Amino acid sequence: MTEAFEQFLGNFRWMGWNLFLALIPCLLSFVLFHRRSPRSLPQNLIWWLGLIVFILFLPNAPYILTDIIHFVDDTRSLDISPNGVIFVLIPQYMVFMLLGFQCYVVSLLKLTQYLNWVRLSRYIPFMEVAISFACAIGVYWGRFNRLNSWHVLTQPRRVIQDALSNFSNAEFFLGTFLFFVVFTSLYYVFKGINLAIAYYWHNRNNQVSI
Repeated sequence: MTEAFEQFLGNFRWMGWNLFLALIPCLLSFVLFHRRSPRSLPQNLIWWLGLIVFILFLPNAPYILTDIIHFVDDTRSLDISPNGVIFVLIPQYMVFMLLGFQCYVVSLLKLTQYLNWVRLSRYIPFMEVAISFACAIGVYWGRFNRLNSWHVLTQPRRVIQDALSNFSNAEFFLGTFLFFVVFTSLYYVFKGINLAIAYYWHNRNNQVSI
């Protein structure tokens, strides 16, 4: 078990960084998508710049699911016992991936609430699917092309070159499709759970206040 705890502590550095990146769009969603008057999209340039940052960093949240490859590497270590894997590493990775994907779900839920507020609810289904697809592409770029969100600004030539080269790579289309299916499916599952919990707490608080 000692080796498992050492690996547990060693994982905190990169897990903490990836969770920080996943939190950025989540925190931005609370700033950008709160109710305001008038009930229309803002004319403020800063808001639109914030929206761009939100979109650029959003793939970092579902990206955490692909960090399962590190778990595979950890379990292949001959020094870590089966009990260490079961009782130490599996819980760590489960919490890590759940928190990361929850950031993604909360970000989109805040956006859908805002679209309802500004009377654009008819675009919500399209937006959810389109964002899942865009994030699938972004996650592929991050995992296999090793691109980061800020490279769009700091290394735009590399981003364009990698994007063009991916079109001749069959693995890009397969990987993007698989990511899209996984992200979309899990999003609607998590969305249902989040809305059910919110509905329960809302009713409970109303009953308590009465």
